Amino acid sequence: MANELQSLDQLFQNKLFRIPDYQRGYAWQRSQLVDFWEDLLNLQEEHYHYTGMLSLKTLKRNAIENWGTDLWMLDKGFKPCHIVDGQQRITTFVILLNEIICFVRSIDENTNKSDDEIVIGYSTLKEVIAKYIFQIRPPQNLIKTFLFGYEADNPSSEYLKYKIFKESFSGTVNETYYTKNLKFVKEFFRENLNALYQSDGFDAINFLFLKLTQ
Repeated sequence: MANELQSLDQLFQNKLFRIPDYQRGYAWQRSQLVDFWEDLLNLQEEHYHYTGMLSLKTLKRNAIENWGTDLWMLDKGFKPCHIVDGQQRITTFVILLNEIICFVRSIDENTNKSDDEIVIGYSTLKEVIAKYIFQIRPPQNLIKTFLFGYEADNPSSEYLKYKIFKESFSGTVNETYYTKNLKFVKEFFRENLNALYQSDGFDAINFLFLKLTQ
């Protein structure tokens, strides 16, 4: 991959990200999340914040046959990548993005609006979801592929989809030390987004989204 500074917006151009099974799970604690959140809040307009190295390994199709129904995205032009280094940061980014989406849906002014009617950062929620969270295979729309996740044999894979992204599921999802950390980061961002909205309104949430992705 290119050795250059990239925003999240650039990073998520036609890529599928998976954390390989040899990587440990999500390990960030409250102190790292507080630092991350405060760095983001304190980032001024037209300034940049360097978050560190992200190492990706582009995979060949014959190496990912176990990705199953997600392989249609390769035919669409997406590149499959293993996250070799930097999974803590990119996991945090994606969970915060997802919580922003959920929070913006929930505010009173967006009641009864669809995702293609709600706008944040000059994009509709439908566009934001398709770029950062998941895409659905047309024309039957029966297959949903998440753009970021764990390989299927990792216990965190189902937890991320069903407990963090809230995909519908009627079974039992196993919890581990790492999935408890995923649960905590979701709750941490939900609480802080609500506090930010209560103090500074939607404009602050919108600016936060732009800083996170740009």
